[in-house]
Formats: sequence, C-alpha cells, structure tokens
Amino acid sequence: MMEEQLIKIWQSSPNQERVKFEKSRLMIDVQSSMDRLHRGIKYRDLREQIAIVLVSPVFAYYAYVIPYTLSKVASVLVVLWGIYVSLRLRNAKKHKPGAFHETYLEYLYKTREYLNVQKHLLDNVLYWYILPGWAILSLFLAGFIGVPGKLKWMIQTESLSIILSVAIYFLNKGGVKRQLIPRLTKIDALIKVMEQP
Repeated sequence: MMEEQLIKIWQSSPNQERVKFEKSRLMIDVQSSMDRLHRGIKYRDLREQIAIVLVSPVFAYYAYVIPYTLSKVASVLVVLWGIYVSLRLRNAKKHKPGAFHETYLEYLYKTREYLNVQKHLLDNVLYWYILPGWAILSLFLAGFIGVPGKLKWMIQTESLSIILSVAIYFLNKGGVKRQLIPRLTKIDALIKVMEQP
C-alpha cells in the first residue's frame, strides 16, 4: 500500500522535483562508492604506516651494527625513505573531501580533485616508491659483496625484490584502472548533470 502511494506521489510530482530526486539519488550512490574507496585507502595507508614503524627501528639498528659502509648508508636511507613515503601518503590524504556540508557540486569538484591526486600517486608509484626502495635494497646488499657465503642470499633477495616490485607496480596500475578511473568517469558525468540548470 505504501509503495503504491509513493508511486502516485512520484508520478504526480512536477518534473523539476523528479530531477532533484534523481540528483539526490545519484549523490547518495557516489557517496557510497567513495566511502568504500576511502576505507580502502585508509587501510592501505595504515598498512604502509605500520610497515614503516616496524622497519625503521630495525634498519636504524642495522646502521649501528653492520660493519659495511654501503649497508650502513642504505640502512639510514631506508629510514629516510620511510619518512618520505609517510609524508607523501599524508599529503595525498589532505585532499580528501569533507562530508556533505558544502553544495553537491562543490563536493563533486573536491572529490574529483582527490581522485586525481590518488590517481597521480598510483600512476607514479614506480618513481617515488618502487625504484627508490629497490635502489636502497640493492645498495644495502652491495655492502655484502665479497663476504663469504652471502652471494646466494644476495641473489635470492635481489630476485625477490624484483618480483615484488613488478607485482606492486601492476597491482597499483590495476587499482587505478578498476577503482579510480570508473569513479572519475562517474563523477565527471554527474558534474555535467549538476551543472545543467
């Protein structure tokens, strides 16, 4: 009974009211989609922060204990690189839009900007995350060159780091393709609808 009354109200309402209702429904859909994405980004950033907190003291200790100069330098660079990654993720988070306190259109503009920042972050993951990490690890391993019995370990570690680097690269590219681009497309379309009088 209630459903039939709602249908009658809907059918009898002016066209302008129907458009407002459709826009509101689209905004709720966008907000729901963005909430899922925000949770995913929050967990990604949390994983990175935990890794940095766990790895930094270990490499600070290595910088003190390991006698090889290249490995000492690399250990210090790991700590600095962790700080850099943390700051990079925190800077990207600053663009996160607030709740619905602004107009729909302002929210969509801010959301689009945030998605573009995240897309840029993941598109360039090779330059700010993968290559520096791989180069620092290679420097760390280079400190062990000439140490008897370490060659096999060095080759295995380097091979594993290359495999992980390739996997991280493609996971991030896939995340852009599956998560960010569809949302950006949807938001651009919704902005066009909202900008119409």
